[in-house]
Amino acid sequence: MKEDRKKELILFSNSLGLNIKDIKLLNTALTHGSYVKENSKKKLLDNERLEFFGDAVLKLYVSEYIMQKYPDYAEGQLSKLRAFVVSEKVLTHVANKLNLKKYLLMGKNEKKSPPVSIIADSVEALLAVIYYECGSKITKDFILDNWGCYIELADKDKEKDNFKASLQEHTQGQKLGLPVYKTIVETGPDHIKEFEVAVLLNNNELARGKGKTKKEASQDAARNAMIFLKSNQKESYVNIKV
Repeated sequence: MKEDRKKELILFSNSLGLNIKDIKLLNTALTHGSYVKENSKKKLLDNERLEFFGDAVLKLYVSEYIMQKYPDYAEGQLSKLRAFVVSEKVLTHVANKLNLKKYLLMGKNEKKSPPVSIIADSVEALLAVIYYECGSKITKDFILDNWGCYIELADKDKEKDNFKASLQEHTQGQKLGLPVYKTIVETGPDHIKEFEVAVLLNNNELARGKGKTKKEASQDAARNAMIFLKSNQKESYVNIKV
């Protein structure tokens, strides 16, 4: 590993408030298979095995937390709640908050426009490194610090039932104006149509959503906008662009 890369990863570790000593392992967590294929002579490892373990770590601590927090919930309710919290969408939001994409090693084609799955998998691989290097308690605290707000968001009945109303209430409360919904794409035959809707605030796009109806797509867009706004509360919403 080059010295510049090592220094870069040490700075990344420090930015997370962690003490990761095995920088080589951290580098592996942030190395996608496409990069390994293009640099086969370097004898690099990709992050697939770490991603496998990190996925289990994330589900373990999220499961433990929601089991304790919601003792009256049935298995189906817990599964639905966990599925949202560990979804690619949420993992991608966490990755953005951690600025993780900056440190990822990917192939040339993937680097131009990184697929959501690569970003999400790399977050899980990072969790595996944190577990190995920092132990279970720090890993658990790290997960709750970065995923806790999504657990709260997913569990709010009002927001689950009507994200559009919640988003409007939020933006009006912040005196930011009213959200505007715009249909971006409409595909498929009449009986299996899919819609993609964007939600805008002050002419800036906050998020997009998909659904079988415009209403469903709008609700999905509003939900994604709420996730984005709540994970960027310190920023100026007027100037936010996704």
